[in-house]
Amino acid sequence: MGGADADLIGINGMSDSALKDFLRKNAVSLSVFEARKVAELIGRNPTITELYIFNTQWSEHSSYKSSRHVLKALLPTQAPNVILGPVEDSGIVELGYINNERYGIVVSHESHNHPSQVVPYEGAATGVGGIIRDVLCMGAKVIAIADPLRFGNPNGKNKNKVKYIANEVINGIAGYGDAVGIPNICGDVYFNDSFDENCLVNVVCLGIVKEKDIIHSYAPKNAENYDIVVVGKATDNSGFGGAAFASLILDEKDRESNRGAVQVPDPFLKNVIIRASYAVFEDARKNGIVLGFKDMGAGGIMCSTSELCSDANFGADIDLSNVNVSMQNLPPYIIACSETQERFTWICPSEFTKTMLKIYNEDFELPQISLGAGAFVIGKVTKQQDYILRHDGKIVCNAPIKAVTQGIKYDRAKKARKRNFKEP
Repeated sequence: MGGADADLIGINGMSDSALKDFLRKNAVSLSVFEARKVAELIGRNPTITELYIFNTQWSEHSSYKSSRHVLKALLPTQAPNVILGPVEDSGIVELGYINNERYGIVVSHESHNHPSQVVPYEGAATGVGGIIRDVLCMGAKVIAIADPLRFGNPNGKNKNKVKYIANEVINGIAGYGDAVGIPNICGDVYFNDSFDENCLVNVVCLGIVKEKDIIHSYAPKNAENYDIVVVGKATDNSGFGGAAFASLILDEKDRESNRGAVQVPDPFLKNVIIRASYAVFEDARKNGIVLGFKDMGAGGIMCSTSELCSDANFGADIDLSNVNVSMQNLPPYIIACSETQERFTWICPSEFTKTMLKIYNEDFELPQISLGAGAFVIGKVTKQQDYILRHDGKIVCNAPIKAVTQGIKYDRAKKARKRNFKEP
């Protein structure tokens, strides 16, 4: 594997304290050990873009590095009625047989806590938006959303703040769900002092799909040289670092800088992208075209493209200069890792690419709905399992793709819970 053309960050030459200071100043949440592990895995000092990529992909939010083995041991994931367990963007459970065809209910669930605490309306709205994307990209028709919510004490010492957050979260859910045109069918609300400083906003989405029509969250077989296509809103700097931010402990003094980690929703654009994607599904099925499709959520372009290719044992070669952006002079690490909302990634055979671009850009006129929106080819799937990002003629990332997507796991030591049975 070749190196990068862009300037390297000399972390191998830094002391632990100097490295810790550098990471903090650059808002990189990696530990000193993890930053050194990056250099070890890629065989050299990293570029700043590579450092931000590993920062996002190795966050708890994206990698489940601490919780994966615990969840695997505790939660049942296989049964005769499970069509697809928790390995892709959504799980699928059998609904039944209709006219001898097996149908599945697509289920996705996540929490959007930190964003909703910091910027309640947008935080909750983008939670709904993201979970809809997870269901749509399995090839499903999206049919419903739901929200179990937990807020602080509305009569306690933080009652004004709690009431504001609760109202704005509910407004955000309604404001997004109404405009995107998908009914919110249920949920529940509990109030308790323990949620005063960090509310819990759970979002659930359901879809329906025939088993034979499932689209997978990885590149198809024999996808070498397939096009990598991004669809949706023009990329900006919103939500940059959002996945790593989700693993932080919130601190009031960081409120303003934390606000920048929250994305900005556009449910009207999403409404049209959903209907355009249904048209792509239909055309691809009619013509027997096999595609890969993934939500562009945490970690943005970098996360979706690396996982689509890595999960099928391919690499990727991407030119970030081909990404549609809405802000000038964005550095490559922001184009790669921004969590701008309302975007997807397709892996598409080149003979179908023209049809796909026509559906999004001409038939459904995405560029007319949001400035700079649309579908664009940004790169190719490669046989060699390296993750290569180019920008303005320079290679800004060249790392083994499995190191990016699977490079870190922890088996944390368990301790007995301290329990106090004294009466209050």
